[in-house]
Amino acid sequence: MRIELTGRHPFLRRTTPVHHEADDAGLVLDARGLGFASPLELTAIPALAHTAQELGASTAILVPANDDVTSYMQRMNVFRLLPADTSVVGHLPDQQRRDRSAVLIEVFGLTPNTEGELAERIGDLAVAHLGPSEGRLFFQSAGELIDNAISHGCSDIGAFAAAQTYTGKTSRRRGLEFAVCDTGIGVHRHLKRNPRHGEIPNAESALDLATRKGVTGTPDRRGNGLYDLFNVANAGGYSRLVMRSGKGLANIVARDDDRRRAFTAVADPIRGTWAWLRVRHR
Repeated sequence: MRIELTGRHPFLRRTTPVHHEADDAGLVLDARGLGFASPLELTAIPALAHTAQELGASTAILVPANDDVTSYMQRMNVFRLLPADTSVVGHLPDQQRRDRSAVLIEVFGLTPNTEGELAERIGDLAVAHLGPSEGRLFFQSAGELIDNAISHGCSDIGAFAAAQTYTGKTSRRRGLEFAVCDTGIGVHRHLKRNPRHGEIPNAESALDLATRKGVTGTPDRRGNGLYDLFNVANAGGYSRLVMRSGKGLANIVARDDDRRRAFTAVADPIRGTWAWLRVRHR
């Protein structure tokens, strides 16, 4: 199977070219045409590679033709976190690393043992970049995604998370993005374990249900589960949540009190749940 990563934000789109060949037992991540990598692409790549390894398949990644994109992926630890036997095709530039913890979180292996460290780092980043009020709301929303990956998406592989701030020089609004990709059973299978949700027909319906009030929460923590992700837009001006699980794709945009939700099916499933959250400052 060969997955083409082209242009900007390929995993935010409904259609990412996936080519299947009958005699191909391996995974090829073709990033030669990648023009920009968000935290979602940065975390999805190691999640896909480790899933392939667990299934006994080989993995190869073709590095971007754009040297800046390759350098950024390397800086964000993407290549470092791939399985040791991954074939990396292309040149990786030498780098002198500086501490950038004030503006980003490199791709981070998320397990129950590292959950606290990630939560602390994303909290510090959000407050420093968005201010105390909006930063707290972003931290709560990111915490929901972290909690979901740990409690509902647990697997032997674990999950991968990353964050990136944006200065607003281009859009004129500061922003913060966070993504987490787990390799667990996915939203559909998780919800069907509950007899109340046993008749959910497909992954997109499961994502719709999971983002409704009280469905995925835990009483001892945040209670309303993924529904609470929408609260980040109350003071933040604009937020967008994209989730993929199985063959389901959710795209939810919030601007102040306006919520727009879209759920659809895609041709090629992913294992586990991927989530990407972006907030733009008012």
